[in-house]
Amino acid sequence: MPNPKASTRAELDRQILDQARAAPMAPRWVFTLQGWTNYVHEVIERPDLANFAPAGTPVLSDDARLRYHAHLRLVSHPAFDRALLKAHRLLLANGNRREGLMERAIDGPPGTGKTFLLRVIGRDFQRSVEDRYPDDEDRIPVVHITAPQDPENVLNWVWEIADFLGLTPAPKDLNELLQPRRTPDLSQPVWRVMEMRSTQLLLVDGLQRIHPDQLVPFLLYLGKLREKLGITTIFCGTGSRTILQAAQDKAVHAGEVMKGLSQRAPVLTDNGGKEHRLLPQVDPSRLPVTWLDPIPLYAGDQETWPKILRSFEDDLALHHLTPHALVSEAKYLHERTGGYFKLLSQLLCQAAMTAIEEGSEDITRGLLEDTEIGG
Repeated sequence: MPNPKASTRAELDRQILDQARAAPMAPRWVFTLQGWTNYVHEVIERPDLANFAPAGTPVLSDDARLRYHAHLRLVSHPAFDRALLKAHRLLLANGNRREGLMERAIDGPPGTGKTFLLRVIGRDFQRSVEDRYPDDEDRIPVVHITAPQDPENVLNWVWEIADFLGLTPAPKDLNELLQPRRTPDLSQPVWRVMEMRSTQLLLVDGLQRIHPDQLVPFLLYLGKLREKLGITTIFCGTGSRTILQAAQDKAVHAGEVMKGLSQRAPVLTDNGGKEHRLLPQVDPSRLPVTWLDPIPLYAGDQETWPKILRSFEDDLALHHLTPHALVSEAKYLHERTGGYFKLLSQLLCQAAMTAIEEGSEDITRGLLEDTEIGG
């Protein structure tokens, strides 16, 4: 445990680094039911500066303000706001019908906040369900998985869901752990648990790692979940729209369904006496897609990039933050991050923590330039 009376910056830095190596701070991950539930109910409130020692007082790595600034908070973001409203309406429509349910994809370049948006959609939906059914603690409204390491076998996809639900058997000992695992078929247990626990939303991340052919068997499984349990799936990943389109097309044409339809398709005769069958058409592009781009910066515009910076300013908990510290550096911050939400968040979070640790309690151009985020 670091000594709170450390008198020099070097001593404090050393203690911080020693503690970080011994016990790095990390959030409980969201691909388990308990971790996801913790995320859904997590409340991140801006610390009251009146409750903290004045600027220049040495802080430790578990300081509440450091932990607060390490979080990626949802700030006012026009693209996110639009996406949340669209997801809300989709889930509302799907939740009130027995057929014709739609899925959704979140796509865009890496670093634009796709995974963050996916989880916020799931979090907000689960909170709304819990508000409607406050006495039903057995519900599991949302399941969150990522693409498996080996996506060739549909059982590995099902295993990811089962792992979230706590259905996967843990290894009994080290020898069993080291043995090649033969994935059991947990399709039916997963089905029954999701049915009994009223699951309505499945979040699937990491689609950028998947070839369309690897997704086809899982899409067929999801089709049954959608048709029989009313479960909506939201996919996420760079290129997810193209991957899903190709996989859906393959899934529809893979079996005998299209062959049977084509044999029963009506026949028309043209003016030349030639017969033509009206074959069913597949249009995977009907899948709704939320596309996230880097945040733009327009001359004279105050509703996109500057508004986001103002939201970050309002969230900062620094003793001596200069008024408009971020907005005044709007052009520099955009040039530095390219408008990518991930880079902006990392830059500002790290700068804020440095300002607290070093006692300046302000974010300046020099501090921003000294903060490394790659590129």
